[in-house]
Formats: sequence, structure tokens, C-alpha cells
Amino acid sequence: MTVQELIDEGYTLHAGCKENTCLRTRPLDLIALRDRLGPEHGTLHHNLAPKLRCSTCGSKNVGLIVSPLTHGEIIRRESTSNLRR
Repeated sequence: MTVQELIDEGYTLHAGCKENTCLRTRPLDLIALRDRLGPEHGTLHHNLAPKLRCSTCGSKNVGLIVSPLTHGEIIRRESTSNLRR
């Protein structure tokens, strides 16, 4: 998937430091990533992880976690889009 596809589909993307002394995880700002890397930039580990660094310890040993919308988020999104019609 591309950065824009994650945004369009409502996914979240978290980066997690894999250093045993840190292990910090945080959500990534997909809009900022799109603006910086372009909407067609890939979000697979080999595409994105080399561009990331842990903001706590500075390690480049970073993993990625992609999460889809939850059932409740889908229902809220659908009800909001129905209100706009």
C-alpha cells in the first residue's frame, strides 16, 4: 500500500523502536509522511523503515505496525458520511 492508500482507507501506522532499552511506540502522522515523501511512497518495511529514527533513543532499528479501522470506527465513518449527503 502507498501512504495515500493508508490515508484514504483510514489505516493507522505506528513505528516501534526495537532496541531493548527503549521499545517506544508511537503513531506516525500519515499526512506529514505524504507531504514529505509523496502520496505514492510505499509503506512496506523496506520502503519506510530506513527513513525513520526513534525520537527517544535515536536508533534506526524501527519496526512498523499497520492497523485497519475498528468496527466502531467504520460505523462512525459511515454515519458521518451519511449525514453529509
